[in-house]
Amino acid sequence: MLIIKNKENKKDFNNKKSKQVLDLEKEVALGLWIQVVGQIVEIKGLSGLLRLEDDTSLSGEQQILTGVWIKTIGQILEAVSVTRQLNETDIIKLLQEQQIAIIGDLLVSIGAAYEVTGGIRVLNEENIVQPPIIP
Repeated sequence: MLIIKNKENKKDFNNKKSKQVLDLEKEVALGLWIQVVGQIVEIKGLSGLLRLEDDTSLSGEQQILTGVWIKTIGQILEAVSVTRQLNETDIIKLLQEQQIAIIGDLLVSIGAAYEVTGGIRVLNEENIVQPPIIP
């Protein structure tokens, strides 16, 4: 535990800490935007692969692509929300942005689950024996 007795030093310490927190929050926002770019690249690739398929009844692949779209929408919501939180001083707006970030996380999770079920469907469509999924 750090104890600062002088008020001047304490204020300077808090300012440095605040700057460090803001710098780390900016890193988090950057990481989220990098994930958004990755999701968009994944959508582009999966969409291209699906267009190349001759079989139009590939519901598993379509479900995977839908899951990735849902994840991407959630990722964008979260990235925008976290970016907006960086310099927000209004507590109400800050809480609203945090709620949007949580909704984004929820969409990412739902999209991932949808993508998993699509992957299982692909395995079933290809008649491959799948290993049991253990939670």
